[in-house]
Amino acid sequence: MSAEETEFPLVMRGYDRESVDDALIDLRRELLQLSAQNAQLASELRETSNRLIAAESQLAEVGEPSYAGVGAKAALILATSEEQAKRLVLEAETEASLTRKNLHEELETQRNEAKGYYDALVAEAQRRADRLINAANVEYEQAIADAKSKAAEIVDEGIREAGAIRGSIATEVAKLRATAKRETEAQRAKVDRDLAEKKLLAAREINSSIDYNRALSIITEQARIDLELELTARRAEAEQTYLRKHQEAVAATQRYLDDANGQLSLAITRANAARLEAETLEAAARSINKKSTDETRLKIDAMLAAAEAEARTIVTEAHSSASAELREAEAKLRRLEVERDAVSQYVENLKSVFERLQSNLNIR
Repeated sequence: MSAEETEFPLVMRGYDRESVDDALIDLRRELLQLSAQNAQLASELRETSNRLIAAESQLAEVGEPSYAGVGAKAALILATSEEQAKRLVLEAETEASLTRKNLHEELETQRNEAKGYYDALVAEAQRRADRLINAANVEYEQAIADAKSKAAEIVDEGIREAGAIRGSIATEVAKLRATAKRETEAQRAKVDRDLAEKKLLAAREINSSIDYNRALSIITEQARIDLELELTARRAEAEQTYLRKHQEAVAATQRYLDDANGQLSLAITRANAARLEAETLEAAARSINKKSTDETRLKIDAMLAAAEAEARTIVTEAHSSASAELREAEAKLRRLEVERDAVSQYVENLKSVFERLQSNLNIR
């Protein structure tokens, strides 16, 4: 409210004093309001300066503005804000570069550790495979040697038993032949003794007879006939006995031969069984060796696959971690760029505010 716009009531002696006082009070109130507005503008200016000082942004691309027309204090505030923004941008870029470097070094370290772990797993798997294969080969060679030794023992035992049987048969045949010969000679000796006795009896009878020569001739002829008959009978009996003994010896020999052949066949059968068992053991050993080799190969493949999977997991985790940290650093850098742009815009707005404020102050 101005003095020109106030209409004072007329009285008899000039203006009304109370109305004049009211107008003066209104003028003072307006002055106080203007002072309060000026104080508020100064407070806003200080708040704006504090916000500029505390801003974390980048002003590298803003350029070099001139603040001479804004005022020394505002120019100092804006220059300080710009320097702080540049410093924040430089620190952010340095931190991002250091983060990239650390991520690269950490990723390389994790790759080397994964490769070393993978190589160690492969080497350990190869050593275990070599040990298993060597143990299987030793067991296989031992099984083959045991089977061959057992087969050789069985064959040798069969040969010894067959030789012993042949020797026993030969001894028994010799005994039978000697017995038959002794019995034949004994029969002949007995016949000779009987003939001598008959001759002696005949001689005694002849001595007591008159016709000695005739009697002797008759006796001799009779004795000869009897002797021939006796010899024939004895010879036939001896031949029968010899034939029986020979047949018994042949039968016994055949039995011994049959037994020997049976035992030899048994020995051969046992030898063949031992050979078959040896071949079976050899085949089983080969099968076990192949099975052990296959199982070892499967274990090695499984260990290698696990090692490769673990190595890939480590590398993937390292890549993921590095990518996450890199994304975080890039996001932080983008935030700083956004803040830098915001500060640049804010500085422009502040320049406009200062210009309007200076214009208002000049007008007043």
